[in-house]
Amino acid sequence: MELARFTALERHYGAKDVFAGISGVIRDGDRIGLVGPNGAGKSSLVRLLVGLDEPDGGTIVRARDRPLAYLAQDAADSGPQTLRAAFDDALASGRAQEWEMRATLNRFDFAEVDLERPLSQFSGGQRTRALLARTLLEQPDWLVLDEPTNHLDLDTVRWFENFVRRDPRAFLIVSHDRYFLETVATEIWELDHGELQTYDVQPGRAYTMYVEERTARREQQRRDYETATTERKRQRAVIDELRTHGSHNYSAVWSREKAFARVDAVDAPRAERRKIAVALTAARRATGGPAIEVKGITKAYDHPLFSDVTATFTRGRRVAIVGPNGSGKSTFLRILGGELAPDRGSIRYGTGLRTASYAQSSVDDLPAGATAAEAVMRMGVTGEEARGLLGRLNLGGDAGDKPVEAFSGGERRRIMLARLMAQRADCLFLDEPTNDLDIASREALEDVLADYGGALFVVSHDRYLLKRLGERVVAIRDGQAEVIDADYEMYERRLHEPPPAPKERAARQATAEQKTAPGRRVAHETKLDTGRRKRAVADAENRVAQLDAERTVLEAQFTASELYDDPQRVVELQHALERNRAESAAAMEGWERAAAALE
Repeated sequence: MELARFTALERHYGAKDVFAGISGVIRDGDRIGLVGPNGAGKSSLVRLLVGLDEPDGGTIVRARDRPLAYLAQDAADSGPQTLRAAFDDALASGRAQEWEMRATLNRFDFAEVDLERPLSQFSGGQRTRALLARTLLEQPDWLVLDEPTNHLDLDTVRWFENFVRRDPRAFLIVSHDRYFLETVATEIWELDHGELQTYDVQPGRAYTMYVEERTARREQQRRDYETATTERKRQRAVIDELRTHGSHNYSAVWSREKAFARVDAVDAPRAERRKIAVALTAARRATGGPAIEVKGITKAYDHPLFSDVTATFTRGRRVAIVGPNGSGKSTFLRILGGELAPDRGSIRYGTGLRTASYAQSSVDDLPAGATAAEAVMRMGVTGEEARGLLGRLNLGGDAGDKPVEAFSGGERRRIMLARLMAQRADCLFLDEPTNDLDIASREALEDVLADYGGALFVVSHDRYLLKRLGERVVAIRDGQAEVIDADYEMYERRLHEPPPAPKERAARQATAEQKTAPGRRVAHETKLDTGRRKRAVADAENRVAQLDAERTVLEAQFTASELYDDPQRVVELQHALERNRAESAAAMEGWERAAAALE
């Protein structure tokens, strides 16, 4: 069933055309990823589709009695005052129950005491999770989400991926997260240069298929343009030849002129956005010696972040630092970079090592009041060199004379990159370098970093970047930092390995118990028991949700007018609905028992 159809849609801001003449359809079960460069109009399009804004031209038709939910990109900045207020908004719709709110609290890793906390006290990631939880709790028939994975840690993004992939509803999701798109999308919409192109893809390799098809389409467009241009030149030459040699067959010349005028010119291929044409240069060629050695480093604030970390990181190696939000990734990176002292332990740098940092707070790090060129010059280069670096980052011309405050978040990231290049360091510390960058800029930055010859330490939630760059992994979680001698792809694969068979698990547990001291054994068993109870709650929630979905399908079948021409089918559906309701009641009782046991 169609949930929304838009035709010949137009949006203008003053004299600027954002897009014109675009059309599309959203159907039940679609999982659409909307991509395009920053400023292409993606957020403008979704605001039109959900009815917040009116189009300047064209039509939008939405299905009646099919409620939708919308999560805006900046919703975390202007949402409800408390977590309870956010959930009360969802409960007010009447489509969700109190028990579902409690289950959602647990699913999104919130505690009961968090309900009364002002959202302003939560981190950006927690606010995003809270509003995403509210959106799902509203139980809409279809969802429009604008950058929902922004500020989410990898654990939450993985959970959200699995949720979307298994959910039968329709989703339209604006995202720059290529790994997320790769996993969940059944269709990719690309909005660029005012045009909307659609691509049918398959979950699991959706983004890969989109890139391959886009490349093939553009190559075909180039060939069609060249063929058509050659043919038009040939026809024009024939007409000119007839005119030049004074042909008396004016009728033939006139006929050819008319035929030539009726031939539509083939559009020229779309001009590709210029990629970042720059390279990071290390102060010297990478060698196999140590870049950084850490021995027993420990750091804690109100709780331990990591302790007794010992490792040697060699020159030229690329290290991915991963973990949940708040686990201490940025703290570990700052300790490695010498910006923060550990509580205990030591750090030793290779002889003559030159370092540079690319911080998460890049906007704050840029000198206030300085122009882009001046900000780069302060890294020790001439004005000409600074403008050259900015130009190669697509910030040439008059952009160098604009104050840094006048640039967008993504553009300021590029100014920070120019400052980074000006330092010619042979060891880089990067904290979320792809934040605020669109897909094209992310891929360009990856190309730059992939060709860099020095040591690289990167904290990021961008799994595409980590997969390409991460040759070694530092995983920080639950107060421990594990240094893994494997690349990020292998680390990610290990996270998704199926659990061991019961016999193998029992053998592992027996071995672990033999090695565990009595005091630690009690704590270990308590942790296992808590984990089992949490899984029981999650399994019960899934069973309730499955039965709810089945009941929705059954109830929908009763609305078909042709059903009542078959009395036997009506009886069968009634029996199926009764069984479903009985199983739902039992499942709810099971959920309540599991939830009580967990509490």
